[in-house]
Amino acid sequence: MKLTAESEVRMKKCMWNTAYDLQILKNFGMKCRKLKFVRVKEIFFTLPLSNQLLLCCDGASRGNPGMAGISTRNPVTRFSGKGELVSDVVYTESIYAFGNEGYIRGPIDLRPISFGCATTSNFLKGLGEGAKGVAGLGRSSRLSLVSQFSAAFPQFRRTFALDLSGLLIYFGGGPYIYSYGTFFGDLSKLFHYAPLLVNPKSKEEYFVDVKSVKIHGKTVPIDKKLLSINKTTGVGGAKIDILKPYTVLETSIYKALIKVHTKWAKGMNVTRVTPVAPFGACYKSSTIPPWTSKPGSVAFIFPKSEWRIVWRDLVSVNNDAVRCLGFVDGGLKPKTSIVIGAHQLGWFMEFDTSRSRWGFLQPESGQQ
Repeated sequence: MKLTAESEVRMKKCMWNTAYDLQILKNFGMKCRKLKFVRVKEIFFTLPLSNQLLLCCDGASRGNPGMAGISTRNPVTRFSGKGELVSDVVYTESIYAFGNEGYIRGPIDLRPISFGCATTSNFLKGLGEGAKGVAGLGRSSRLSLVSQFSAAFPQFRRTFALDLSGLLIYFGGGPYIYSYGTFFGDLSKLFHYAPLLVNPKSKEEYFVDVKSVKIHGKTVPIDKKLLSINKTTGVGGAKIDILKPYTVLETSIYKALIKVHTKWAKGMNVTRVTPVAPFGACYKSSTIPPWTSKPGSVAFIFPKSEWRIVWRDLVSVNNDAVRCLGFVDGGLKPKTSIVIGAHQLGWFMEFDTSRSRWGFLQPESGQQ
């Protein structure tokens, strides 16, 4: 017994602090050891990216073959809650070639797709009437429909396109067959492109490489640091967010934009009126000259292209008697300096993550 007690200095492990442990230590004349606590934590795992295999080797799932847990989120109300990971079969119809009517519809294919099902009754709150859920279109999530369709259909690129006027989503790339005015054919042939950037702190979102902003050809003075993404904090840069009705700007950018635009308006004898919330610059509609597409009243400048916003820079209010500059103040320290909203985005665009580029239409290409 004495030898055992003297050898306790060689003991390095912890005790569980049970009555049995304490009794043994007392019998051998040993001091108490460090405790080992057991903490029960609720965790959710992130599905792996395409072509990656997730290996769970910590034994956490041993003897637990039940439903996998997942976190669900409503992007409108920002409500997050528990959910279940389930699988079901979807069918698709492919547009794969031109025919007499402009395209030929391919056969219907069935593929298994994973879904996150919310277990809370208020998850659909704030969504449109008749909505049954939310389609995830994030860049890197394994549950994103972009990732799942590109994995299920080998011919699909990690690409999707949005038709906001017809409420349509295309997966896998074009052709996008449309007819308007004298044009009939594939819209993708009219695309201009801007680089898509990855924000290390917001990998699911779509950031674009905005270098500057112009109003009727005049560059808006902007601190360049605000247009770049801080790799450590993820703060700064510009992103696209169709959930925002109007483009949101960091305060200094917003004030600079208002200043340049109102100066232009004064030079064109446009009558400025009392602002209508949430906008900061409003004008009497009858004094605004007709718009032309060159130069666009507001333009975002990218490394090798520019995106001219014509007709969508102003918002009609008060029965069209007043038109306001459709940009709002996002505060002094927003996470993202420029958030391009739905009103400015127009009606059709493509997100091609396989090539890290965003495709958009210029005003003269029918973007209204």
